[in-house]
Amino acid sequence: MKHIIVLIVLVMIFPLCGYEMDTLVDSPTAGMLQRGQTDIFTEFYKDNGLLLGVRVGIIDRLMIGVSYGAENVVGNNDPEWHDQVEFYGKFRLIDETRNMPAMALGYDSQGHGRFYKVNENGDVIRRYDIKSKGFFFTMTKNFGFLGNLGTHLGMNYSLENTENDRHMNIFTGIDKTLGDVIVMSVEYDMAINEDEKWLETIMNDEEYFNKGYLNAGLGVYFNSNLYLQMKFNDLLGNRGDTSLADRSIRLKYYFEI
Repeated sequence: MKHIIVLIVLVMIFPLCGYEMDTLVDSPTAGMLQRGQTDIFTEFYKDNGLLLGVRVGIIDRLMIGVSYGAENVVGNNDPEWHDQVEFYGKFRLIDETRNMPAMALGYDSQGHGRFYKVNENGDVIRRYDIKSKGFFFTMTKNFGFLGNLGTHLGMNYSLENTENDRHMNIFTGIDKTLGDVIVMSVEYDMAINEDEKWLETIMNDEEYFNKGYLNAGLGVYFNSNLYLQMKFNDLLGNRGDTSLADRSIRLKYYFEI
């Protein structure tokens, strides 16, 4: 029993990972990969979906990345490859200080879940289940509390728009670490820029109320290079085709070049 207590104390005191958290569940933070730091990630999501991507720290204030995915990768149906490679970039404007949060500008065209080219009526829509952030501004402030407590607030303008949903959007979230080994994340996307007609079609409800997207994640750093995150998207059932949550798994491998 004493050995177990000592192990728990060591885990909470000594961090295993020296990389900043640049994403909560899907929402960006002001955290950055530093010069030469790289992460390669893969995500398994609904409909036998597979997403592959890489992000690289170019300089201490600039990181870039690409990603590409498909549905029906596993199984006996033809894979549904996405039409395009998605891009990511982030530049940190201000570093965090005791009295000021870190601030960053960026762009992310990778959304969550299945990619749709047309809707049920045959109209061209070209969007993900949950839209990509597009152009974003985000702020992060960290506090020491039995590990790290991170608070995040941002706004974004997605390019996955139709004439009904061209609006600025707001997102916020927190993350709590235990010695940088276990990371718990919660984020809320207000979905001000969501197409309510799209939701009404999915919900089969002409008077549907947009509740936004509540997402959560539970991550574990196995060592300084390997990170596994369980993702739970749309806990409020905003889309209507979600039972309990839209569950997916993301695996990241960090290294330096």
